[in-house]
Amino acid sequence: MFGRISLARKNLLHEPARLLISVSGVTFAIFLMLVLLALYRGWSETLSKYVYSVDADIWVMQQGSIDMSHSISLLPNALGDQIRSTSGVKTVYPIIGNRVILTLDGEDVTTRIIGFDTVSNIGGPADMIEGSAVPAAGEIIIDEIVHKDHHLNIGDPMTIQDKTFTIVGIASGGPLFQQSYMTQADARALFHLEDITNFFVVTIEPGNTIDTVMSRIEDNVSGVDAQTTKEFATHNEKEIMDKFLPIILVLVFIGFLVGVVIISLTIYTATVEKAREYGVLKAVGAPNRYLYRVVLTQSGMAGAGGFAIGVILTYVGSDVIKQIEPLFVTLVKWQDIVAVAGMTVVMIILAAYIPLRRLMKIDPAIVFKA
Repeated sequence: MFGRISLARKNLLHEPARLLISVSGVTFAIFLMLVLLALYRGWSETLSKYVYSVDADIWVMQQGSIDMSHSISLLPNALGDQIRSTSGVKTVYPIIGNRVILTLDGEDVTTRIIGFDTVSNIGGPADMIEGSAVPAAGEIIIDEIVHKDHHLNIGDPMTIQDKTFTIVGIASGGPLFQQSYMTQADARALFHLEDITNFFVVTIEPGNTIDTVMSRIEDNVSGVDAQTTKEFATHNEKEIMDKFLPIILVLVFIGFLVGVVIISLTIYTATVEKAREYGVLKAVGAPNRYLYRVVLTQSGMAGAGGFAIGVILTYVGSDVIKQIEPLFVTLVKWQDIVAVAGMTVVMIILAAYIPLRRLMKIDPAIVFKA
């Protein structure tokens, strides 16, 4: 075993520059795969983070509406009392949530405005970066992306549809949209929704099941759909992420192929250069399985080195890029690292295939030729 590892190491280190190129290529492939998976995880979680942050068991919306981004929900305020009177319902709070287009630095910027109950603080920002988490009348909490891209800071004015608000806080919003927060009264006046609510969020009394209370709400209140927080969060992710996932998978597969090709070329070149040495080993009786293991060990060393560096680079690189570009939201999960580790093993085995075929064709008689 030690002889096999020693020979494999000797072959790899014979050309350090080539080994460096090989490991660097595998590192890039691993980094590409992990970053893409982390980006998918990060965006997916961020799209639903706000929904999960709201202290509610059930979201009630207009019938046919499924999420906050791609459908419209307009409910009369009076429905709040009907929902509240439903058996098993503990609390009901309205939430106003609509998109607006702002003009900032001569650029059209789309942001979602959330109007929430600042007394109960139900529906407020999921994460605050700085400033106040509870705006007063005439105040607004903006998203960190708007803050960074347009250099807006706490205390600055922001004009929305001819109404001026004072920025009092900076929150973390999401990668596909910016989300700002204000009092519900200001949001209703801004969107002319004095008698309309977009969503009602409900908590249930102890001793009741969420499914039972949801059914009662839909039976007792006409024209509404009720979803659990998990269902509503999933729907908010689904529209975008279902379209995003196929692209991610294609790019991950490309990264996988890059790793296979780079390792394969490195080991193949080393095998060709060492053909006479392999011929000597065959001539003195070295079994084929020993030579095969040498090649697999070389492939494994290059792959393992690239994997280890790639994982480290993913953690470090993700944080650095996030500081430069807030849209780059990543979440590295151990499940993805394990999955990429498995892909690396497959990569190592496939990369050894072509060099092994070349090794099988080496004639021991080559050592006797001039």
